[in-house]
Amino acid sequence: MKRAFLGFCLIISSLFSLCNGQAVLAADPIQWRPIELGPDSSDLFGIWRNASLGHIALFSDEGVRVFHHLDGYCLADTGLVPEFKLYHLEQGSDQLYLHYYDYREMPWLLQNPLVYKRLNKLPEACEGQSEVDSAEPIEIFDLVWTLFDRYYAFFEQQDVNWQELRAVYRPRASTLTTDQALFELLSEMLGHLNDGHVNLTWKENTFNAGRPMLRQRLTDARHRADSNLSEQEFVSRWSRDVRSSVLNLIDEGSYHEGADGALEWGLMNGSVGYIRINRFRAFDRAAPSRQAELATLERTLADMKRDLRDADRLIVDVVHNGGGHDAAAMTIVRHFLDEPCDVIEYAATGAPTVRVTLEPAGAGEKRETILLTSEITASAAESFVLMMKDLPHVTQAGGRTRGGISSLLPKPLPRGFRVTISYQTVRDANGRLFEARGIPPEREIELFPETNLFGNYAQSIRTLAEEDLAD
Repeated sequence: MKRAFLGFCLIISSLFSLCNGQAVLAADPIQWRPIELGPDSSDLFGIWRNASLGHIALFSDEGVRVFHHLDGYCLADTGLVPEFKLYHLEQGSDQLYLHYYDYREMPWLLQNPLVYKRLNKLPEACEGQSEVDSAEPIEIFDLVWTLFDRYYAFFEQQDVNWQELRAVYRPRASTLTTDQALFELLSEMLGHLNDGHVNLTWKENTFNAGRPMLRQRLTDARHRADSNLSEQEFVSRWSRDVRSSVLNLIDEGSYHEGADGALEWGLMNGSVGYIRINRFRAFDRAAPSRQAELATLERTLADMKRDLRDADRLIVDVVHNGGGHDAAAMTIVRHFLDEPCDVIEYAATGAPTVRVTLEPAGAGEKRETILLTSEITASAAESFVLMMKDLPHVTQAGGRTRGGISSLLPKPLPRGFRVTISYQTVRDANGRLFEARGIPPEREIELFPETNLFGNYAQSIRTLAEEDLAD
């Protein structure tokens, strides 16, 4: 065993859970009910507010209305908020738990519900909404600044003084007369956050505040090559070529893929199982729901485990994985656990901290596993790394991850503007936060050095597959 297990493993009984030898009273499981508005769900009727999201939800026998509310501003949801599927409300309680997806057949995904508090009446700003397209640029600027001031969770981690930026940019915003100029000014201000989960859109214009170093190296390589390809074409070709180069290392006849190409696997050198997880979403284009997609993923994982059952050890590659959703990451992590464990912790302003516990899928996994990461590894892929990295049989290798782990909070704005905000802190089982700085590997390997951007990735994996087993 390479090191003492740093996670919080749990042995669960009907009354108590043991965590690091200490008994903690386990809460009764929540009895989730489907949202079918009518006489049987009249306890749900009323006005509810989620402080972490700035959402107001109005439930009645006429349906559900959702508003985005901030002080004197209120805008009816434009389709950004998914439809609620499940709820739990204790009799006489003013606290409502909601889920967007009906995961009752996958109870491990029902541990992090949305929490709403009952309101006596709808906020005045939501009762008579004004024409939002009449807002002036300075009003939209103030709204964007206040939204981030209220909900953005990582000014300290990004070393940004948000008050100072307001002092710099608001005078400029007060002179603007066009939406295009406002888009450019907001992009400049949000760029200081260097956060890949911060986005600004207006009409066909898009801006992402992240600035990955690898992208700059590829841009420089394109210039050195004097390529006729556009920057996006050059990056896409690079990605396709380096991915394909690794598949050439897989033993003949052992390559498989599943879940619409989200997973690829095979054997290297006859005894090393190689698993590449390309994304944590879109597992079945024909699936009618996310639950059905995850069912397809589970079937693919069963096939993969069968094909790799005789491998002595595993290489799990999320180097090119830009994310998806944490539900998929949790589904896959269960197949790498050996015993029930706390794996991840979620928190946000105005919401309770939630520690998620997962149990192994099947007999459990004990084989030595290398988890390969890079700065492309982001979002839900980083949640996957947080859940995997401290397992006793797993070693994270490669490069530091992107550092964009928080969920995105989308907000509609007047005149067709929209932003997404990193609002949630996501920590590992030991309470450590890696937002902005990324998750560092235990074993550092430069996969994409400037001197060998195209070849070192496959060469490094070949070396990992050929080396002797660790002591």
